[in-house]
Amino acid sequence: MNSFQRRLFSTTVPAASKVVITSGLVPKRLALRWLIKSLKAEKRTMVNRRRLESLYAACSHLLLPDGSFVECGVARGGCTAVMAFVARGQRPVWGFDSFEGMPALTEEDEGQGKKAVGVVAAGPDGLQDAQRTLDRFSLAHKSVKLVKGWFEDTLPHYATQLEPIAVLRLDSDWYKSTRYCLETLYDRVAPGGVVIIDDYHAFIGCRKAVDEFRLKRNIHGPLITTDARSEVRWQKV
Repeated sequence: MNSFQRRLFSTTVPAASKVVITSGLVPKRLALRWLIKSLKAEKRTMVNRRRLESLYAACSHLLLPDGSFVECGVARGGCTAVMAFVARGQRPVWGFDSFEGMPALTEEDEGQGKKAVGVVAAGPDGLQDAQRTLDRFSLAHKSVKLVKGWFEDTLPHYATQLEPIAVLRLDSDWYKSTRYCLETLYDRVAPGGVVIIDDYHAFIGCRKAVDEFRLKRNIHGPLITTDARSEVRWQKV
């Protein structure tokens, strides 16, 4: 196990009883704070508090169009849980991940991230670890679906079921996977929908994929940085 893996799995996710956080008796902002605190404390997400709150804000915006919430790169399911918390069974929520390990780099990645190649970010139980996160917080609604497989194998099959997409969150790290997700899913994002790129400021390959795609598609909407070390988003017009 390399240093990246030791940091990632330094704390075992505890076996915890199921809790209900979607009750109307609890103010939603209070429930959100508790959810985020629990996700971080139990190592159910690698995403920091700022990005989790930004995801909540994007998914709960009053002017957001109808449609599904889609995440590519689920890991242990923390962000999918936030999406499901907002959706409350009223919107479809989809999470796609190989649950088998980080794919190989390509030359566009310039070697950045090589220590993470092969690491199963979801944990040793893969899909089951992500499912346990949803179960833990009573967010495993029928409208929430986790799909196991490489993006190239799963997205073409499910793409028509996803549209329209209201929020598309890509946590796909490398050039090839980020570019593939954009090429496959962007046309299914509804006007007014939000695209979130988790690793834009973190990985060269991801940034290159996004910049090339936006240039190719003549996308001029501003990139809004939500985390200077990592994340950006833009709104489709």
